[in-house]
Amino acid sequence: MTRIMAHRGARDLWAENSLAGFRKILPYGFAAVEFDVHLTDAGEMAVIHDAALDRTTDRSGPVRALTPGERRAARLRGPGGALTDQHIPTLDEVLDLLARDPAIEPWVELKSGADGRPYPGLVAMAAAALDRHGLTRRAALHSFDIAVVREIRDRAPGLKRLVSVDAGWADRQGGIAAFLRQVEGLADIVGIHHALYEAEFDTIAALRPPEGCSVWTVNDPGLIRRWIGRGPGFVVSDNPVLVQDLITEGAAA
Repeated sequence: MTRIMAHRGARDLWAENSLAGFRKILPYGFAAVEFDVHLTDAGEMAVIHDAALDRTTDRSGPVRALTPGERRAARLRGPGGALTDQHIPTLDEVLDLLARDPAIEPWVELKSGADGRPYPGLVAMAAAALDRHGLTRRAALHSFDIAVVREIRDRAPGLKRLVSVDAGWADRQGGIAAFLRQVEGLADIVGIHHALYEAEFDTIAALRPPEGCSVWTVNDPGLIRRWIGRGPGFVVSDNPVLVQDLITEGAAA
């Protein structure tokens, strides 16, 4: 059965990767929530997607240069770009909130710095944070970087793992078939961009069962209906409420 993953805390509905967004998704009963983590030079795990502050906050410059005070003072932009009263949260703040729900699965993407390099030590730090909050059994760590996913396997074997891929990344690995063979046995879920999944559907279906895949990021109603019908493990959406409504609609039809 296809499950719903709220992408970046449902960023089409509330400020991306915000505590308000994470709090507001909980009553809906989504299976999972996905969000992103960078490591600052001050040693904080900041929950934000980009390596730069410019797109999602009222500040500019690199995330990794943030001091704790600057992180708390920065204000996140909501859908449409309007400023909110939300600050950039830390991973511990987000996990403290999500741990109050007995079922939701946190899927934590470990980002790389502006130079494209993984942050040294971030895998171990994120795994320790999940353990502190009692979330190891239902959480996952993930990355586009296959080497990072291998490190997750080696350092935190009790955590679920996801590896992401889009067309450009698949091409750099020799194509989607070569990529899937490379990650066989490494990841519990392969997160596949919807355009790549559509273009290579038969190849992917021959190499990996749909329940072992997630499709991202699906926001258009027609596209959502199409992917619900195909039954991937997760439909990942910026508007998970719409996905939930369409699943309910289909079940009632």
